[in-house]
Amino acid sequence: MYPVPPCTLHYVAQGGEGAGFEASISIDSAVSGRSSGGLSLVGSCDGALLERASRSRTLSHGLLGMPVGGAAAFIKAPPRATPSQARQLLAAFGQAAGPVLSEGRFGPTAELGLEDGDIRWLLSTQGVSVPRRALRDESGAFAGLTVALSAVAALRAAGLRPSKATAAIEGFGKVGGAVALELHERGVKVVAVSTNEGALFDADGLDVPALLPLAHELGVSFVRKYTEADRIAAAEARSLSVDLFCPCALPGGIDLATAARLRCRVLIPGARVPLKPGGEGMLTGRGVLYVPDFVATCGGILGPALTFGGFSTAAASGVVERHYPPLLEWMLGVAERQGASFSEFAAEYAMERFKRIRREAEEKGSRLSLHSMARQACGRGALPPMLLQGDTRRRIVAQMASGGVDAFVSRT
Repeated sequence: MYPVPPCTLHYVAQGGEGAGFEASISIDSAVSGRSSGGLSLVGSCDGALLERASRSRTLSHGLLGMPVGGAAAFIKAPPRATPSQARQLLAAFGQAAGPVLSEGRFGPTAELGLEDGDIRWLLSTQGVSVPRRALRDESGAFAGLTVALSAVAALRAAGLRPSKATAAIEGFGKVGGAVALELHERGVKVVAVSTNEGALFDADGLDVPALLPLAHELGVSFVRKYTEADRIAAAEARSLSVDLFCPCALPGGIDLATAARLRCRVLIPGARVPLKPGGEGMLTGRGVLYVPDFVATCGGILGPALTFGGFSTAAASGVVERHYPPLLEWMLGVAERQGASFSEFAAEYAMERFKRIRREAEEKGSRLSLHSMARQACGRGALPPMLLQGDTRRRIVAQMASGGVDAFVSRT
């Protein structure tokens, strides 16, 4: 779909005592030479999976009308790397990819195994100053919000009442925990949650508010300590008969065999590229409604853009809740009327918008708008961020409004 082939940068180094370092950056697209995307600690630097993750980021930016390229990066790490190990890996990554980071060709955001403070530290080693409000460890909560909003809309589209629906969630970290809480507050019964140490099941619904602090304290092992629900194997949680399944763990974690065993009506991911190639076809062929990750998790990009623009977390959540569902429901409706796969339609729409927005941004060249200068000043602390609130809201709402949607439909 996109005419410029991805740029993949691969770094390999031999460390002390035989320890090796391996990392890769995939830049799927750039706007004025810049891109942004998630940086993750993973068990393997799978090049094909990484390129799909960077494309997903491009599509998210296009969907939201944000003029920034899409990218992604993996650092090979041992399972459950300690904070000390993570910093050592980040230091090696900074040394290897220094120019790419310092020149802004790749702007990392925290994903698997990392926190926003880690990203701030990494960039500081390359002389890049990041305003504290730009990285506030809130992206997971905002991603969880749009995953839950997507789930509610998709359940209704599938003819199911959210208040009567059951859900299973794979992964209970920043995103998975947020998804569980958002679904719980919307009346969806969360009957199972899982980590790589097992799963919890309660047919009457888990006490999500009680699970969250335990998971925060104990990490993935909370499933072995909680006694108010049945313990089951993580693999068993994938085959439960539920209305909604939300994979919020590893990228590429669902292969064809797993997709064939899923017994859900709707699948809404909280992880980037959760399906291996062919998985989506397997699901849709069985009548499972699937909302792709670049749509479902876009709150992880949209929310921080609002908070950087001066909104409080609560106010930013309100903007997302007001303006995201109409866009999603419109896309679901058009795809159904056209008899098209929702993923294919959403990807075409997002890429069309991205190409147009990139072209408009690059036509302006290096000239700085008043909005850009104000954002820079707020980032340095020279101006209070609340000065950006009105303009930020207007821009984001306009980017997600139906004017661009109607123009796209008229060409399809």
